[in-house]
Amino acid sequence: MLELIRQTNRRFCQDFVRNPYLCYTEHGQHALYFATLFAAIPDAAKYGSWQAQRVCVLQKEYPTATDLGKSKRQHWDIALLKTPLSSHAAGPRAYDRLRLQAAIEFGMNESESHIEDDINRLAHPHANMDYGFIIHLHRLSDHKSSFSGRDWSHKSHRLVHKEAIPRLIEGKPIEVYFAIVDLTRPNENGAWLITPDGSTTSIPCV
Repeated sequence: MLELIRQTNRRFCQDFVRNPYLCYTEHGQHALYFATLFAAIPDAAKYGSWQAQRVCVLQKEYPTATDLGKSKRQHWDIALLKTPLSSHAAGPRAYDRLRLQAAIEFGMNESESHIEDDINRLAHPHANMDYGFIIHLHRLSDHKSSFSGRDWSHKSHRLVHKEAIPRLIEGKPIEVYFAIVDLTRPNENGAWLITPDGSTTSIPCV
């Protein structure tokens, strides 16, 4: 299943570079990704059983197992439940704390502090998962003639550069898929995979 996620991540980033306006918001990206990954999961693996209830293995906004050092529990953008289903809690609400095989966090036109927060949560010792993924997207255009008010200027000081990511995930069980589309072209358009060993690999998008 992790390899299926990786394949979906690659295709998703390729589609973003080719067609950056498929979704208006980041939440739209979540929904599109969910549909794409769900369709890719074999029918026999789409559902599990927990306490005599049928459960989809792919979840949107599934809660974190603990507060992960914050004031309260949060939610993962996309979570893949670990099968066979099991929980690290007991009692009637153990369904709320099922173990995860992976979680996927998104950022579209978000700053470095956003991706750092995602990394810290995914790598937290109580994150309750085997592996974490981040898909970080930038969509840039000229502010005077931008296609969408959701676009950032290519001059924005909040831009995350792929060269800054390896140091953030070094030694952590996290992979970052980074894609950027700059309609004004000062920045290199493309998609890259950045892994915990520090390597950055280009994902062909042509």
